[in-house]
Amino acid sequence: MNFLGSMNLAVTLLVMLSIASVIGTVLQQNQAFQDYIIKFGPFWTEVFNSLGLFHVYGAAWFILVLVFLLLSTSVCVVRNGPGFIKDMKQFSEKLSPTALKHQPNQTTLETDISAEDQQKIASVVLQKHGYKTKIHQRDDGSVTIAGLKGKWNRLGYIFTHVSIIIICFGGLLDSNLLLKYRELTGDLLPETRTVSLDQVNQKSWVGTENLSFRGTVNIAENQKSDVLFLPYENGYLVQKLPFTIVNKDFRIQYYDTGMPKNYESDLELYIPGQEEPIRQTIEVNKPLYYENYAIYQSSFGDGGTELKINVYPLLSPMVNPLALETAVNKVEPLKTPVGRFRVEFNDFRNFNMVPLSEEEQEKTGHKFHNNGPTVTFKVRNEQGKAWEYENYVIPNEQEGRWFFMTGVRNSPAEPYRYLFIPADAKRSKKRFFNYLAILNDPQKVRRIFQQQYPMAEGMDQRTYQLQMRLIEQLMTLFRQTGFAGISDFVKKSVPEAEQAKVSDYYFTQTTFALQSAYLELLKEEGVIKSHQEDIPDFDKTWFEDALTVVSSLSKYGPPMYFDITSFREIQATGLQITKSPGKDVVYFGSALLTIGVFFMFYVRQRRLWINIKPENERLELTLAGKDNKNLPEAKTEFDKIVEQIQNISKQA
Repeated sequence: MNFLGSMNLAVTLLVMLSIASVIGTVLQQNQAFQDYIIKFGPFWTEVFNSLGLFHVYGAAWFILVLVFLLLSTSVCVVRNGPGFIKDMKQFSEKLSPTALKHQPNQTTLETDISAEDQQKIASVVLQKHGYKTKIHQRDDGSVTIAGLKGKWNRLGYIFTHVSIIIICFGGLLDSNLLLKYRELTGDLLPETRTVSLDQVNQKSWVGTENLSFRGTVNIAENQKSDVLFLPYENGYLVQKLPFTIVNKDFRIQYYDTGMPKNYESDLELYIPGQEEPIRQTIEVNKPLYYENYAIYQSSFGDGGTELKINVYPLLSPMVNPLALETAVNKVEPLKTPVGRFRVEFNDFRNFNMVPLSEEEQEKTGHKFHNNGPTVTFKVRNEQGKAWEYENYVIPNEQEGRWFFMTGVRNSPAEPYRYLFIPADAKRSKKRFFNYLAILNDPQKVRRIFQQQYPMAEGMDQRTYQLQMRLIEQLMTLFRQTGFAGISDFVKKSVPEAEQAKVSDYYFTQTTFALQSAYLELLKEEGVIKSHQEDIPDFDKTWFEDALTVVSSLSKYGPPMYFDITSFREIQATGLQITKSPGKDVVYFGSALLTIGVFFMFYVRQRRLWINIKPENERLELTLAGKDNKNLPEAKTEFDKIVEQIQNISKQA
């Protein structure tokens, strides 16, 4: 008991709580485990997670600190509380004259008035200064008048200690102590998979009996939910709610920069047993309260935007896209000639603001430009490897030319690497995919090349056929690895002395073949009538941009392009729902702590004694006083009381 009630233990526990509070403030809590891996790396993430730093206020050691602080403070109150209460009521009127002379402030006077009158004068003066008095008749005939003021100071010590007990109790009420117990008994297991609700492990469900929680849920417009998700350990738990939330509407306003200005949700709360739902519009810092539950507007996101997509195979000799109707948050299986894939549509953003240059700002009068909607998705192969993409829906202008942007990355920790697909004169991708289909058919390129470059006089058939076969091989190599692949092939297959000469020849032949295929496409489009005509500058630039893209397709991931043809945006509100029965308990404890601190620092306990003793037909007055804070003001007040008693006694 001595250890539990010791000051050293209490200070150590308070320091640990302070450190935990700093960690919980600096380190963002209860985020997705993957986010921590990206930020700190696998090693430190594992270290921090084992210490419970990602969920400090629910960590076992934090709860243990609260328990010990509650016990330590309780022992202290039980042990010292009765003494403080007794001290509040005690006037110490039986203090001996010798003890009075050892008080911080003391003096002795002599008067000639009667003991009865002197006693009345002393009592009146003390009461005038706010002292409560108590008179004690001694055996030697003397009388001691004891005065007490500021007794509530001692109550401050009790209030501060009791408030810590209350705050710790409230903190334990709002902790995940029940979940920790269920986990220890094997009745609780966090879910780590991304699956639908009906596939979540039953041990990952938490019923309405859970005392407290803080979780999130996204609800699309005109949709409802009666569960939310609690981050827990390396996964999540599904918390059942005793009511159903319906998101009737979600609205958002933006600044010119594209940053959210304000967002709000029209909610309906359906409670079993109540005929009418609770209807309320919530926004940031204006939650909906129901009993111990609070529903906050915390975020927003996509609620399952409907998408119509054409999936273009990038290695096909025909332009034959696969039409796909899907939505954000859906997973679509794809069977292709190069393997089976799953496409996970993750997000849709209608606004993507980028800053403009000073010249563009002067021209447009705006500081930012909206690059238009984007769709973010992942393509995952059968081995689990994923490529993440960000595709823009509309073309954007770059250096006076229009491009469709598509970004790819192999890891969320990497930046996107963008391809800029050139738009044709109608600002579409039709020409690009038609040109790509020609390049994907080496035999067709060979036939086009033969038409433009027939066998010259003096060349034998065998040599010409070898040259045509070389064109086919070069086009196949170019489509697989680009110009860089041709260079690597020459370095590996040709003697060093011949490499420069062979490279020049191969690049010349490849360029002729690419140009021939492009001229044939322009002829089919009606831009030119023959391969000998000059082509417009726009089409020349388009050809250069297209070759840049085609040469980079080998690094684009699986050979398919997702073209978003149309969409219907559906927004979702992000709600944070808390159940906090300990909140009011903590508020009460905090208020009690404030009162206790006020009593301790601003209420001074002061005692004053006046001993009246008959001595040789005169009265001897011994005055003594003390202040628990021993401030200079105590001496000033004591001297003033002595002076008043002395003056009144002389007048009497």
